[in-house]
Amino acid sequence: MSTKIDATERLLNLVIALLGTRRGHSKSYLRERINGYPPVASTSAEEEKVQASFERMFERDKKTLQELGIPMTVTTNYDTDAQDQSLYRIDPVDYRVPEVRLDESAMTLLAVAANVWAEASFGAAAQSALRKIATRAGTSWYEDAATSQSRIRTADPSFEPLWTALRSHHPVTFGYSAAGAATTTVRTVQPWGLGNKYGQWYLSGFDLDRGEQRSFRLSRIASEVSVHAQETFKRPEEFTIASVLDSLGTGTPHTAQIAVPRDAAHWLRGRQDTERVTDGAWHREGWEVLEVSYREPELMADDVAAMGAQALVIAPPALRDAVAARLQRAAVAADSEQGPLDWTVPLPGPAAKKKDSRDRLIRLLSMVPYLVANPGVEEAEVLAEFNITAKEWEKDRDTLNVSGLPGYLHGDLMDVTTEAGHVFIRDAETLSNPLRLTQEEACSVLVGLQALTALPGTEQAHTLNAAITSLRAVAGEDAWLANAVGLQLITGPEVETIAVLQDAIINKRACTMTYLVRARDELGERRVEPIRLFSLDSLWYLRAWCHKAGELRSFRVDAIKELADAGAQDHVPAAGLPWQLNTGIYDPGSNDHAVQVVASAAAVQRLGPAYNASLFALAGGEVGMRLLVGDIATLAPLMARMGGQARVVGPPAATAQTAAWLAQAEASYHAVGENTPAVPRLDG
Repeated sequence: MSTKIDATERLLNLVIALLGTRRGHSKSYLRERINGYPPVASTSAEEEKVQASFERMFERDKKTLQELGIPMTVTTNYDTDAQDQSLYRIDPVDYRVPEVRLDESAMTLLAVAANVWAEASFGAAAQSALRKIATRAGTSWYEDAATSQSRIRTADPSFEPLWTALRSHHPVTFGYSAAGAATTTVRTVQPWGLGNKYGQWYLSGFDLDRGEQRSFRLSRIASEVSVHAQETFKRPEEFTIASVLDSLGTGTPHTAQIAVPRDAAHWLRGRQDTERVTDGAWHREGWEVLEVSYREPELMADDVAAMGAQALVIAPPALRDAVAARLQRAAVAADSEQGPLDWTVPLPGPAAKKKDSRDRLIRLLSMVPYLVANPGVEEAEVLAEFNITAKEWEKDRDTLNVSGLPGYLHGDLMDVTTEAGHVFIRDAETLSNPLRLTQEEACSVLVGLQALTALPGTEQAHTLNAAITSLRAVAGEDAWLANAVGLQLITGPEVETIAVLQDAIINKRACTMTYLVRARDELGERRVEPIRLFSLDSLWYLRAWCHKAGELRSFRVDAIKELADAGAQDHVPAAGLPWQLNTGIYDPGSNDHAVQVVASAAAVQRLGPAYNASLFALAGGEVGMRLLVGDIATLAPLMARMGGQARVVGPPAATAQTAAWLAQAEASYHAVGENTPAVPRLDG
């Protein structure tokens, strides 16, 4: 007899029934024995209506299972009535994750790969994949204890719709502002791949308007992405996003001449291929001209703008104008009149994805094999593993306890009990193997593993390649996604520095280093004891005990100019070890300054997570950020980079200091004399 139950329980019982049969079940059998399907009506007229309702419900359930990647096969039995000739079954071989053999070192690498997405939209999928693979491999241990950790974010609003379109082969349309363009054009594209390089996400695909393959930076997409869900295209099988990422930044480099004070501008002098110009016409007492190579005009303009009045672009005009424009916009924003601001309304976080019966079904199908593989696991650990509340866990446990093989007699139903805070499950053999990886799960771990191959100093190359091979087999037909999505976690000349630091961490060696504090253009000596390397959106940092500061600090790897061994590590901090990368890169210190910044939505996406800022909804649609900085002097270069998208509004000393720095920087581009060319003011 059927009772009124929620859709998740009905679907869970349907999966168990179809997995637990070798021959298959007819629709009549399933209707009679699966709780949630309507019982036979008392009259033929009423039964005709009820039967039609059941047919619709069953077809919806079949479609739901298909969309979740749960395969259902149909065979024909000609020995029964016509309406019962179709027999439905889920083949356990098609359902479960294939057997995979990974040792402890491979599981560690897999954890590192999965955790690459910890701050991204793939985060939950990556952790689910990690759990399934660990369960199938016969181990519950998969901690990220590597010397290097990386995090990639997918904050661009266009990422989710583009990812959906990519995996479903749907064209998309969006407004796009090309580099240097003053207007936005509408583009219709067949998405072939998504990749991250220089900390930026790029879309590569066939531009239907231009009739050729093009690449688009997601941060330049200026509208919502419209997915043409009724249209499909065939993606070229030979396409790989890796080749696209490799080609970025490999064209003919640009060359700039930039005037700087002598014995200053250490960052610019330390760039590859930088040379001093000795025969140029430009002259200013105490200054000299450097010839600098670069490939990304926008990124170069950001960097030079952050140098303020200590760098003056002589050529080319396009770079000079770009830097001047950033400084002018930042200076105007800093000098704008500021009315009273209400900092009492916290900015609501992004709306959580609305969960439905399908999300809960996937969780329960993942929870059962996890409980089977970890008998006696602590209840708190279950809640943490599946990111659920105590109330949700109670509901899930109740659902599992009334689910099982048709008949629902003793031994048919699963039995979940909690004893002294430890969870046990019995009679769950049918679901003891985890469901095969979804598209997102397969993509997240494979892409993460492949990204790790670029990291230097790994003595686990064989293990890593073996893990990739195994995971491609596990991913099956979805392995193509590993060619469509890619990450380049390291692209700069700091590869050798990272290798040396990794060795220091492994062997517990201290280091002396010459370190550049870019905000103050100061080179200083530090003695540090390296603990962990980490990257956030392709920027690499060293987490170390700093003897000068007397506490843990994070240092940008690209700001380390010289590095030498300094003997064995001798300091063991009382707390904070082993250190784990969290959502930001900024380390609060005892002498930090609390500041207030007003920013655009785009600027908030860049700055908020990095500084662990508290966000507030201000009047006029603006966003307020409260954050900590170690040095007020870092704010002005940061605002110059933002080019008017953010301004410092408190405390007054920080506001005044930042505004004065930006005003001086902007004025330097409009000074005439000393062989400095006159430049028309950008505001006309």
